Amino acid sequence: MTARFKEVYCADCKRVLARYAIKYFTDADVNELVHIHYSSHIREGHEVQTRMSD
Repeated sequence: MTARFKEVYCADCKRVLARYAIKYFTDADVNELVHIHYSSHIREGHEVQTRMSD
């Protein structure tokens, strides 16, 4: 069984900024981490998305 991850992806930079294991992080946890760590990235106008990794 492989671990499942949520990715924080920037559509403008076209790269994954972070990956969080869904076993340990809830959606609320991931959203809070995005707002804390990537707020400046978002303020610059980048589109940051949260998605399941493949």
